[in-house]
Order: sequence, then C-alpha cells, then structure tokens
Amino acid sequence: MDKQIEVEYMGKISKEKFDELKIKFNQEGKFKKLKKRLTFMYFRDYIPKDLEEIKNEEVDLRVRITNKEPELIIKKGLFTGSHARKEISIGFKLEEISKYIDMLTALSWKIGVIYAVETNVFEYGDIEFALVNIENYGYNFEAEILTDEKNQEEAKNKIKSKLDELGLNPFNEEELNEQCNNINNNKELQYDFSKTSFEEIKKGFEEFF
Repeated sequence: MDKQIEVEYMGKISKEKFDELKIKFNQEGKFKKLKKRLTFMYFRDYIPKDLEEIKNEEVDLRVRITNKEPELIIKKGLFTGSHARKEISIGFKLEEISKYIDMLTALSWKIGVIYAVETNVFEYGDIEFALVNIENYGYNFEAEILTDEKNQEEAKNKIKSKLDELGLNPFNEEELNEQCNNINNNKELQYDFSKTSFEEIKKGFEEFF
C-alpha cells in the first residue's frame, strides 16, 4: 500500500497538559524520538498578515533540518487544523543545503518564516503523537496517521476518538490561523534570500547545523 496521505490533527496545549501527556505517553505508549527541528517555511509571493489572504494556496513548501538531517518538503492540499494532504519528502546531505536554497530562490521561492521547535514523538494507540515546544512561543500537540486515499475517513475517525479520550481539542480554522499569524508576523523570524544570504541567516541557528 502506497501511504502518501498525511491525516493530521493539531491543537494548542498548556505547559501543564504538555507535561501530563509526556508522562502518559511514556508510560502507556512508545517513545519514538526527540526531534530538534529548524524549519524554513516558504510563501509564494509575500508573507501574509493573515492566512485568510492565501486560504486557497494548496502548495506548502518548506526546507527543514531535523536532528541535523535536512529535507525538502512539499505538502499538497489545503492547510487546516485537521487535514489530509499529500506529502513529498526529498532528503539530501547537510552540506548541500545552500544548493537547495539557491535552487528555490532561482525558482522565485525566496521569502518566508524560520522557526525552531523541539518535539517528543510517541506512538500511542496506533497513532503518532507529537508534543511540540515552539521556541519562544508555546506548546502544541499533533496527532497523525499516514495512510492512503481510500482509508482517510477511517484514519480521521480513529484520531478524533483518541483525542476525545485524551481531552484534546484540535484547532478550528480560526485558532490555527491566529497562531500562524502570530508567528508569521514576527519580523525577527522572517527571511528573504534575495536580500540576505543563507550563510548570514544560518549564524543565528548554528546548533541545528
């Protein structure tokens, strides 16, 4: 079975809930990995003040470095608090990252937002749960099943049932947009590779390289 559809629910949690879930998942689930990730999230023409401005954009393009392993990620489909999108991942060597950044700049993908997260990933009830600490912002959960087109609804129902059991509420579209807008409008996190070199931006995030 070709599993290329990412069914995912995400939502905001408090620090207390983050700690509570971390203990629960460690005791009753299976710890998979700790991910220290830096993400360059691209926007096609401009960084919107409100995601509503680009609500029909179906291409989600990013370069991310997870535990010093980089990849180019393309997600196809509308971005909501609960979504099913086709995901394509192209891994490459860390020393080649400048080449990929330059390639995207040449294709007019050059602006975006950079942010750092630390994520604890667990398997719990056949679902991958991620507890996410967004640097200088707050805490989220993500619940994901990778499936195929025909089993999307089954995956959605399985996740929703488990979220109810855990007392977790996924973002609605307005809540998700609010969080994204808060991060995207932080001028310190914005980049434009046509004006600033990758090497210059990299200096502020050496720990990820």
